[in-house]
Amino acid sequence: MSDEIEWYSNENNAILGTILADNIDNDFVVVILGRDEVGVFRWIDGLVGINSIDEARGTLIEKIGLQSASGAEEFPQGVITRNKHLIFEPIVTEDKMLEDYKLLVSSEFFSPAKVLIQEIAYSFEDPDGNYIEQFQSAGFNARLWELYLYALFHEMDFMINREFNAPDYVIEKVGVRLCIEAVTVNPSQHVVDEVEPSTTEDMDRLLFDYMPIKYGSPLYSKLQKKYWEKEHVGGHPLLIAIHDFHQKDSMMWSRKALEAYLFGARRTYTFTPESGLCENIDIIEEHRWNEKVIPSNFFSQPNSENISAVIHSNQATIGKFLRMGYLAEFGRQDLDIKFVGQAIYDNNQAHIDFEKDVSSEEYEEFWKDSITIYHNPSALCPLDYNLFPNVAHVFFSEGKFSSIKPQFYPVRGRTYYRVNEI
Repeated sequence: MSDEIEWYSNENNAILGTILADNIDNDFVVVILGRDEVGVFRWIDGLVGINSIDEARGTLIEKIGLQSASGAEEFPQGVITRNKHLIFEPIVTEDKMLEDYKLLVSSEFFSPAKVLIQEIAYSFEDPDGNYIEQFQSAGFNARLWELYLYALFHEMDFMINREFNAPDYVIEKVGVRLCIEAVTVNPSQHVVDEVEPSTTEDMDRLLFDYMPIKYGSPLYSKLQKKYWEKEHVGGHPLLIAIHDFHQKDSMMWSRKALEAYLFGARRTYTFTPESGLCENIDIIEEHRWNEKVIPSNFFSQPNSENISAVIHSNQATIGKFLRMGYLAEFGRQDLDIKFVGQAIYDNNQAHIDFEKDVSSEEYEEFWKDSITIYHNPSALCPLDYNLFPNVAHVFFSEGKFSSIKPQFYPVRGRTYYRVNEI
């Protein structure tokens, strides 16, 4: 219906403004937003039917000036029924806080991430009522993953329906409803996890059977919830969104194991001068590690036909929120930030090293970067991949893999930061 053309704010960022180009009437719209009682930006003024962009700019600046004259930082709407989500106001004792959470709260280097998370939390509705408590304690990683997904779905123009408390997200776009349950791969409670691999050989050994079992446990547990039997879920695509947090850096290398477990198939590659690079497919029946044995091919397990796809990312980290917060000009702006890793370009297979200067004015980054969606070939309600443009999609049919990848697809990456010396 419209395109956002320009964005404005007043000095203290209590008021935001935007100019829209109305594609129906071929004119311009001015929208003025102010914080309500819970910190969410909502409509407080505006005007439609403006003939020119210059007239729209003048109208917007005038209206921001009028709304700013009183110095107000809050514009009550009178219909708010919940408290403001002060996500960093301590409600648990320090001994229950994870070190990553303490670092996020206390380090000035992470102030862009902290302020961004605080902003997102204002509009984040908590159906269970315990989100902040878990975010500040043992559930920090899982709750950060939920917050990441919340930002992702907004970025991809989904409307989020908070009428239901399960699964985690019910989202809608172009008349299509999707239901998503978020889950994380966590440290084992009863056995000691394998140590992080220090060599390629160690990593390959863990990817073969150990990591498929790690991914399999939470996915199988979610399958037992039978969310598809709920009235608001039945007949709509149901997805599971998963992120690996079981070791400090495990998300950097574990993704290949998820694909192998989901489809019961593993890709290997050979190269000859005559044929070039060839992809080979090995079918997997089971995964065995010590005393643990599970069947492979999650998408062929009983009831898995009710799962349309599995969403994966390895970037729901403080580093990601630091980069995104910095780009939004939150927190410290005197930082020199680099994003360094490996990526696939133009849907090729090769992993190419990259080093990007986040502090550069030309740098762009999105929540959808590094998202991979694995589509269930046996789904009763297949997912339309067009609902998630510019992310990676993986399909498996008749013993062959196919995929769609964006122009830039970071496979893994680390965030490096320091105070700018200039």
